[in-house]
Amino acid sequence: MMPSGPIISVTLIGLLLLSALLYYRAVKIQRFLEPALAVSEPRIKFNQDINNLLTKEFGTTGSGIKFRRGSVLIDQSFLFSAAHEMDGSHPLILKKLGRFFLSVLGDQSLRERISLVLVSTNLPFTADTGLNRELRFQVQERTALILNSLFAAEPELEQKFGKYFAVTAVPVDASGGETNSIEFRMIPTERLHIDVLERLEKYSY
Repeated sequence: MMPSGPIISVTLIGLLLLSALLYYRAVKIQRFLEPALAVSEPRIKFNQDINNLLTKEFGTTGSGIKFRRGSVLIDQSFLFSAAHEMDGSHPLILKKLGRFFLSVLGDQSLRERISLVLVSTNLPFTADTGLNRELRFQVQERTALILNSLFAAEPELEQKFGKYFAVTAVPVDASGGETNSIEFRMIPTERLHIDVLERLEKYSY
């Protein structure tokens, strides 16, 4: 029978080697995850701040309004069905939306990260070029009307931050694309990219 001393020594050496291997793997994983976190953290915080302001204004958002990947998405039926629910002389939903964007753009740390708020509705794109031109005009006109209504509901938004807003129509497949959403997309500035690069800088050595 082999003495217990050598067995214990071999076992301890094995445990030591296993610990060293696990530590080495943990360090490698950490070095991989840290840059990934550095890249995502500024955007995650930005999205959280925007989502908090949206929830503060609208409460728990349901199917009619939601925030996703830097965009506020509003179902057209949700917006226009609320047109009869008035707050003073303006639709309540537009009033709330105006206050939301006032809060967002009024926060300097958030405003520095937004170059443009692009208001868009979907354009059902067909094989008929003549129909497409007609629909494009109608959709763009409708989108501009939405933005003008937003400014009418909250005049301070246009006075202070009107230069941040633009309208467009986004072509989608008429046979399968969703055409009933109004999107307020917040286009990020270089500030977000600078934050990411600054966080990544320490990993370049």
